[in-house]
Amino acid sequence: MAQGGFLMMTCRTYDENRTPDISVIVPVYNAAETLERCVSSLLAQTFGDFELILVDDGSTDASLDICNGCAASDGRVRVLCKPNGGVSSARNLGLDNARGRYVAFCDSDDYADADWLRAMRQAAEDGDMVICGYHIYYEVTEKGKKEEDIGLETNVPLTISSVSEILEKTINARLLSFVWNKLFIRSWIEKASLRFDETCRIFEDELFVLEYLTVIRRVVYVPHYGYNYFFPAGFYSKYDFAPDSFIKVVNSIYGLLDAGTGKGRAGRMYPSLPSIVYWCKIAVGRYSTSHTFRQSAERIRFAKKLAGDFHSGIFNHLTLRILHERIIYLMFRYKHNLQPGCARRLVHLRRK
Repeated sequence: MAQGGFLMMTCRTYDENRTPDISVIVPVYNAAETLERCVSSLLAQTFGDFELILVDDGSTDASLDICNGCAASDGRVRVLCKPNGGVSSARNLGLDNARGRYVAFCDSDDYADADWLRAMRQAAEDGDMVICGYHIYYEVTEKGKKEEDIGLETNVPLTISSVSEILEKTINARLLSFVWNKLFIRSWIEKASLRFDETCRIFEDELFVLEYLTVIRRVVYVPHYGYNYFFPAGFYSKYDFAPDSFIKVVNSIYGLLDAGTGKGRAGRMYPSLPSIVYWCKIAVGRYSTSHTFRQSAERIRFAKKLAGDFHSGIFNHLTLRILHERIIYLMFRYKHNLQPGCARRLVHLRRK
């Protein structure tokens, strides 16, 4: 069935009138190597009242055939097809067609343990968004580790209603930046007309979660590590970490804190979010390596403001906070190693 330029293919056994409790949305693009593992893990969930929406984003491999095979074998599966437009547009098509009371997301190269949905659904009545921990696998050893559990240090569910505390706990614990470790209430998504920003090639998950936080009151964290995330090799080189996209994320954080025109710690006590400063340094540093100081200056000043507002202690991000932006520019440009002749370069840069 065609709708709005997209093709919807539904298994004959799918009940069009059924209202599932959860809609699980999986964007699919050239994922033939991992898709069966992903879908099999979802169809094996101990919580069975869900629909699985597979959105093929113009795959050129066998992904669509695998999707159709899954739909033919399980009546909970729906397959949506669209021209290639990116993960955000695929997720948005899934949201447009979702029927569940709740919405969850899974990536086609990851998989879930059997109790992933059950653990989140059991806590859903206590909050407006459920967050669970996850298990991460590194293709290349990261800080001496090949895998690790990511979550808060608690053995019992934790309900948080303070925006500042939600941000501080989830960002610092590496829990906020993804949609696949969360359970959302679909009615809140629709009331807010919330969709993924299709202009973003990175940070689209963060923006979606932060926008969702503007319309809800309580978050529940469950200490269940049922999602398995595969951190790809070359991740840091694959994305350009565009500073302007990251600035959109940070401005959303300021908006949530009602501190868009904040005066720093002298005028308002911000939560400690040192990782936000770290990623801003990554984004602005990469930008500075290929742009002049004049082009980079405003972004460096923004990074300095973040360091002042969100540092976690007197020495945290101290260099960024106290050095002049021209010196910081040189440190970014030369990978934090001031080379011989730095003074001569600084004079040259002042003329630009």
